[in-house]
Amino acid sequence: MAYLRALAFFFTLTGAFIFLVPLQALARRRGWPLQHAIQTRFCRAVCAVIGITVDARGALPSTAPRFVVANHVSWTDIVALASVYPLVFLAKSEVASWPVLGVLARLQGTIFVERGAKQDISRVNDALADVLRAGGDLVVFAEGTSSDGADVLPFRSAHFAPLEAMAARGEAPTLAPVAISYSNGARRIDVGWYGDMSFLPHLWSLMKRGRTLCHIVFDEEVATAGKDRKTLAAETHARVRKLLASHERNRESPQSSCFETVATQPPQHEDCLLS
Repeated sequence: MAYLRALAFFFTLTGAFIFLVPLQALARRRGWPLQHAIQTRFCRAVCAVIGITVDARGALPSTAPRFVVANHVSWTDIVALASVYPLVFLAKSEVASWPVLGVLARLQGTIFVERGAKQDISRVNDALADVLRAGGDLVVFAEGTSSDGADVLPFRSAHFAPLEAMAARGEAPTLAPVAISYSNGARRIDVGWYGDMSFLPHLWSLMKRGRTLCHIVFDEEVATAGKDRKTLAAETHARVRKLLASHERNRESPQSSCFETVATQPPQHEDCLLS
């Protein structure tokens, strides 16, 4: 089965390079709603060929735009989240040159930030605010790194600076906490790619694993009025930890359909420009 997955993965990426990348670039430049369908369907295809089933529970708050804050376990978080909703992500600049992942990131209009470059902070915050003002939903992995998913690392308050600035001007987006974890159906598993791991061996290991469930739990919005970025970071972190712990306790409950969230509450992004 792993060999079949690898072959399917190769053909999926080949097809994306030939057909989807040019079409998505044009759709984003023209502001066509097609860009959102391309993103979600491509990410669903990637999840399928690498053996990940997305178990999405709940939904993003109905009021857009949404500033989505999640814990970070693996690069597959991006693909899984974008298979449910069309989203824009914030990522470190190195991701743009990574094999496979760089293509996925650019296809989704990712905003890249250079780590440690303080002079780049203003540009990035302006870019994030522009996405939100245009109606786009933005995802930030506020831990600033990935973990094995056993717990949630502290959230960096700097990631909440655009939200704080927009709130001060009375134009704050909806702050939406999301918890992500992985299991084989019975217990939590580690699918992370970190340390000295090479990507291709990691990807091959993921394909050989067999059944992998990516659990995404959406929660109600966090109130932002009158709060600074440190308070927002602390409250959102507590909410995501609570979501993760609650999901672990209730793992035996019946799982939702992979894309039930989209089917019941389709996101409204027709006027969003992911640029």
